[in-house]
Amino acid sequence: MTASIKVLNTIKPPLRWVPEQREFTHAFLESKSRDPNGPSYDDLTVGPESVLQEAQRILGRCLPPSESGASETGLVAGYVQSGKTLSFETVIALARDNGYGVVIVLAGTKNNLLDQSEERLKKDFGIDDGDDHWYHLNNPTMGHKAQIETRVAAWRRKPTKKAVLITVLKHGGWLEKLANVLKSVNLDAVPSLIIDDESDQASLNTKAARIKAGLAAITDVSTTYKSILTLRAVLPHHSYLQYTATPQAMLLLAQTDFLNPNFAELVTPGNAYTGGMAFFTGAPGLVVDIPPAQVPTPTRALTSPPKTLLEAFRSFLLVAAHHSLTRQRGPKPKDRNRSMMVHPAVTTTSHKQYKMWLDKGLRTLKSTMEKLQAGNPAAAEALFKNEYDSLLETFPGIRPLSELTAELVDEVFDELNVVEINGTKDAEEKVNWKATRYWVLVGGAKLDRGYTVEGLCTTYMPRPLGTSPAADTLQQRARFFGYKAPYLGLCRIYLQATVKAAFTEYIEHEEFVRGALAANRGKPLSNWRRDFLLTDLLKPTRANVVGLGTRRIPVNGWLVPAAMQNDDDAAADNRTLLALVVPKWAQAYGKPVNAATVLPGATSSPHDVIEAVPLRAVLEDFMLDVRVRDARDSEEHTAMLIALASMLAKDETMKVDVFLMNRLQTPVGYRTRIAGHGLPATHRYAPINQYFSQSAGTGVNDRDHCFKDRISLQLRRFDLGTHQRDQSTADVRDVTWFALNVPSKLRKALLIEERS
Repeated sequence: MTASIKVLNTIKPPLRWVPEQREFTHAFLESKSRDPNGPSYDDLTVGPESVLQEAQRILGRCLPPSESGASETGLVAGYVQSGKTLSFETVIALARDNGYGVVIVLAGTKNNLLDQSEERLKKDFGIDDGDDHWYHLNNPTMGHKAQIETRVAAWRRKPTKKAVLITVLKHGGWLEKLANVLKSVNLDAVPSLIIDDESDQASLNTKAARIKAGLAAITDVSTTYKSILTLRAVLPHHSYLQYTATPQAMLLLAQTDFLNPNFAELVTPGNAYTGGMAFFTGAPGLVVDIPPAQVPTPTRALTSPPKTLLEAFRSFLLVAAHHSLTRQRGPKPKDRNRSMMVHPAVTTTSHKQYKMWLDKGLRTLKSTMEKLQAGNPAAAEALFKNEYDSLLETFPGIRPLSELTAELVDEVFDELNVVEINGTKDAEEKVNWKATRYWVLVGGAKLDRGYTVEGLCTTYMPRPLGTSPAADTLQQRARFFGYKAPYLGLCRIYLQATVKAAFTEYIEHEEFVRGALAANRGKPLSNWRRDFLLTDLLKPTRANVVGLGTRRIPVNGWLVPAAMQNDDDAAADNRTLLALVVPKWAQAYGKPVNAATVLPGATSSPHDVIEAVPLRAVLEDFMLDVRVRDARDSEEHTAMLIALASMLAKDETMKVDVFLMNRLQTPVGYRTRIAGHGLPATHRYAPINQYFSQSAGTGVNDRDHCFKDRISLQLRRFDLGTHQRDQSTADVRDVTWFALNVPSKLRKALLIEERS
């Protein structure tokens, strides 16, 4: 038994099984270690946080290939640009070595993202070189059925035969086509693995777009979620791994509702990784403010290049000169490039303006430096003195200024290209990293995360905070994260103060969420949610998080799910939950009394109430356990949880009055469905028409069964149908429902937390 296997056998909670590194995984990691800019083989394989051992840990929580007829779901969180792709490639390699016959990669929501992922997989796995391990298919349709059947049958007879690797666009249509193909193929006793590369999900949640960004990300997930469920349903033995950058709490909490991972694992970046912590909370001097007066606006154009742009350019030139003097030489040198990226304010017309300024600045500097270096080297050095002193403070090992200015004239100016790029395809056409060593890229906001800017050390980003999630995704802004520890002190990021503050705030939140995940590593995500909401975990960033919830609280204070019937298993679990929780509360906090005896103005009521149930009990016993499977409802449910947890943190003694509508007796209530959530009224998962109704003969509407000074929770049971007042036609029976009322005085306390 190897040392790594011994370590993996001691992990708590224990792994289901321990995948072993065999021929293919060894060859794959060997090839990655030969990458000129890659880590060594020992870096990849030695230690509990190595790529190999973390991949073994992740796959070890998936279904063992020896088990049959089941599924498993896991979430794997990593930092932006920290090596998540290498992690899941290693998981796939281990799956191949350990008896998985089919691997499906959901590789992006756009064709260019899919293309990038495919090209990397084919290159890294040697598929185009005649590799013996994989039979690759892209976006399969029924026309590929025979190929898949043949390959699966061959693998089943002899698992050393090629396994099937499928890459598919994460789009409902293509996922449905894939599900149709696989449904017609015999996959019994064929262990399968789905990798969901969520590269487009992690939104930068700025002050200006905090609520929109969080909720938009959830909605994006829900658009393909049902198609993913359809695909999973045709795989009799599979594990589903969702890879993501460490997500916002709002997104992760909602995912717990409808993805419900059985475990969460982490991707630990290598020692050379420099992420948000290094830049924004680490050593000072790496982030430089761009004054507002140096940023063009729709009402104020700039007539000359901003002072900070030219400072950033001179800083980059010194870094390039240092690299030119110290770089590795040879046919395949490591760390070949140094680059600068300029993200102009907004429009592509500004790209041309900034490129023009940089082109002119380069011509002027080159001409001036060539003259001064020949006759007055001290004057040449003086042009760069301020930038050099700044770099010297954060990187004491930088070469002397006299050597750098000489190298600029001798080498760097001749090896430097300034190009304008307006997207990934444009960059791929214009930037050949091997052609020359030094690059300035103007544009880049539309670069996809799969596109790597080699050796990025200087970023000039005058762009302000956007107002929509699309404008401010973390991937677009965080290109300066990556593996650059050896030259971190030479890196500079130029930002507006508001953007710097937003990044700092986001990174604090990311670390806090990641810490909470680490504490529950390997456990069901529901454990993380429970700890997050019921302990001090929420306190460090409550201001960041609770604002997400306030938007969803309507004026009248009621929060009511629209489609609690949206999953048969969940509906059954909710019936069981209701049957358990009401007797528990009645015994602990007092028997139910008729609501008319405590409600002002009510002469009679068909409803009972259990008064003053502790809010902690309501959260622990019901709100955290009730299953909400409609994506829109899960947003509101998440908002409820965050809001209630925030109020509990402020006042541990807070109470809730629990109304038992129609005493929860049979016959249950009846509601009709309406068209909504993209479904016709006839669909059994369509939302209900209305929750509230007038209770006959009482003079009090169900909506008024609440108190003005305390939280109220209504619990009830419904049959659902499409015919008004005709319960006999109901086609969905006995669905547990709930509604929550937060009185206005408590909502005001919540709104203090909102960041606008």
